[in-house]
Amino acid sequence: MTVHHPDKRVRRTKEQFKETLLALMEEKSFHDITITEIVKAADFNRGTFYAHYEKKEDLLDEMIEEMFKQMTEAYRKPYLEIPIIDFTQLQPESIVFFNHFLENKRFYKIMFSKKTNNNFSERLIKHLEPLFRKDFDYAATIDDNQLDIHLFGTYRIYGAIGLLLEWIENDFKQNPLYIADQLIRIYQSNTPKILVKK
Repeated sequence: MTVHHPDKRVRRTKEQFKETLLALMEEKSFHDITITEIVKAADFNRGTFYAHYEKKEDLLDEMIEEMFKQMTEAYRKPYLEIPIIDFTQLQPESIVFFNHFLENKRFYKIMFSKKTNNNFSERLIKHLEPLFRKDFDYAATIDDNQLDIHLFGTYRIYGAIGLLLEWIENDFKQNPLYIADQLIRIYQSNTPKILVKK
């Protein structure tokens, strides 16, 4: 269980542990990293580590939860002060969600690395899905009363998450503004017909 302290010195110590763990995870699997390695690389003793964390998993969990908190803030920023999102009016510049991932590119690349092997992708999806469902009321703007709103939400949610994951897997090839613009265009599109490729 993680113990939280407001003290600046404690925050600096914990930040040093986090930076050290990230650096070690760039070199090897999280499961192969020992607490001894962490404290030695961070230039602390084991007692200092155990003053803040019971195990290395607690340190990693705190890192992830802090990043998820920042991600949630970035996700919600475009609609904090408005009751409805109009995709015909929404500007790509207002979507800073993707900027968050690029700004924290090192962290996410490490977390998604095969060496990390901590089911981060699944954890990210589990964080994002309820966020989409909690924040948006799809039924309020859909006229088709035969449409299963839950399934529609699932379609929209996993489409957006899939777009994000592909962007990360492609090493952030396009800039965040381009991805935001494409997401808006996807949400604006209505395709009652599609051409079957021969």
